[in-house]
Amino acid sequence: MSGAVAAQWLVVGGYLIAAVLLLLRNRRVELIAVSLASLAWCLHLLIIYRRWQEIGQLPIVTRYEDMTVDALAVAGVYLVIQWVKPDIRLAGRYVLPLAAFAVGAALWYNLGSFPFSPALRTNWLLIHSQLNSLALGFSTLTAAVILLPDKAVITNKLMAWTFFLWSAMVAAGSYWASIAWGRYWGWDPIESWSLATVMAYAFVIHLRLRPAWRQGSRTLIALLPYLMLLFTTYGLLMIRGSIHSQYLFN
Repeated sequence: MSGAVAAQWLVVGGYLIAAVLLLLRNRRVELIAVSLASLAWCLHLLIIYRRWQEIGQLPIVTRYEDMTVDALAVAGVYLVIQWVKPDIRLAGRYVLPLAAFAVGAALWYNLGSFPFSPALRTNWLLIHSQLNSLALGFSTLTAAVILLPDKAVITNKLMAWTFFLWSAMVAAGSYWASIAWGRYWGWDPIESWSLATVMAYAFVIHLRLRPAWRQGSRTLIALLPYLMLLFTTYGLLMIRGSIHSQYLFN
């Protein structure tokens, strides 16, 4: 495990150095930064694959695994989209430090594994958890693009994808709950906040369709649902009990 921890800190360093290089706003240096971040991402992926092989199950249930996989999605979504839309490349100044923070913070949690209970032995766990990670990746990139001085036209598309993925995550979780616990919805704190986040994204998307909300400081309201998403994913379990807490804080 010590080797994996050292590799994880290398990933943190790679993401952070790449973010610093992006601050220089030099075309050639930007490409070096993205290449370095891509190498760090490949190592990041290898860490997760090795974890999968060692524990014999998908590493997606404990808080350590959850944060490590989420960070992979955050960095991965950025790296893919910046190749397609180079005008959002500077968003890595915000995205990559957040990914680095998540990779490092994950190491503060218990690195042991949590054997799958019967309720977790379903493909719906994979669907639910990966939709959550992808939504986090798109929402983080959306927030980063909003913070850029020259806001890219891709912002609305990124927000729409976040809304779709987070809504699909809620729907998949609801169906999974019907199989695991015999009910689609129980107003568990995480369920309730997840639904509130869906509604917040829908509200902001509606506002951004109005010309008066496309420019100026008012666009920062689009960060509100992102903060709600982060609180739902990471903060809520610190202050409220939930059926999810049976494994996420192991």
